[in-house]
Amino acid sequence: VAEKIGKKNPVVYVSGEESEEQIAGRAERLGIKADNLYFLAQTDLELILSELAEMDKLGLVVVDSLQTTTSENATGSGGSPSQLKYAAAQLTNFAKARNVPVMMTGHVTKTFQIGGPKFLEHIVDVVLAFEGDKFSSLRILRSQKNRFGATSEVGIFEMGKKGLAEVTDPSAAFLKHHRSSPGSALMVALEGSRPLLLEIQALTSPTSYAYPKRTTQGIASKRALLILAVLDKYGRLNLSRSDIFIKSSLGMRVFEPAADLAIAVAVASSRLKKPLPAKLCFFGEVGLNGEIKAVTGEEDRIKHAKKLGLEPVTSTTYPIITDLLANLFPQI
Repeated sequence: VAEKIGKKNPVVYVSGEESEEQIAGRAERLGIKADNLYFLAQTDLELILSELAEMDKLGLVVVDSLQTTTSENATGSGGSPSQLKYAAAQLTNFAKARNVPVMMTGHVTKTFQIGGPKFLEHIVDVVLAFEGDKFSSLRILRSQKNRFGATSEVGIFEMGKKGLAEVTDPSAAFLKHHRSSPGSALMVALEGSRPLLLEIQALTSPTSYAYPKRTTQGIASKRALLILAVLDKYGRLNLSRSDIFIKSSLGMRVFEPAADLAIAVAVASSRLKKPLPAKLCFFGEVGLNGEIKAVTGEEDRIKHAKKLGLEPVTSTTYPIITDLLANLFPQI
């Protein structure tokens, strides 16, 4: 962002985390070239604002990070709620007075919330956060707040040696490496308005505990428990003496009801040790009565699946979970 804007207008990158040499070294490694890109290693808020006030026609100011920015006019140590509130307010006032976009980086909690007082979310116009598994190269950029557009849209990027690069068709890239195996089911998720092919993985194994384990990663745990109850009743899979583990691929969080059907068939596939047909993908909400229901954006999901050469299985194909399981697993 700084490179693109810096080709036309001055951009100031204020860093309280790294030295100018470290930032310059990273910029060189990433191949960033911009004549109007300036670095300022400073944590004192008043000195930062003083330096910025002397520059004309600023295109962008990046403050990295808000937690390291301090002021003598606020109480508490660096990173304290009072310091964060004061620094954010002063930088916002500067942005409005000079009509300059200010990008402030900050920390997030394990629940993907902004670290610090809720005031920070209210004072800014846009809140963006990166998500992703540390063992995966893919990163999802989500908008938690956006006064200028929709918050439902996401960006998908891949982390490489040259930094983040946009992934224009992650589904096709994922499908190239997909291999059908017991406990694996494909689904088409909707990230904003963007269809994305994902894999739901399940593993069942005999338990050695009085109470079997139920572990999920990237999947809503309470929703998964409801699906397991439906499988036990209508699928006759006898899951009560099995430890069950369910996860989503690519480090994605899939909390939408459309994942129900893929979770159900993945668990059944693992329990019966039979892989699902490689060209099938599943999406649909599973009701407590075993009914498979239509989900939001179903037409877009179907189009995306067919574009990838996959056959979508939905509520239209099988309205009842027992019919689907009987077709996929005749041994039940």
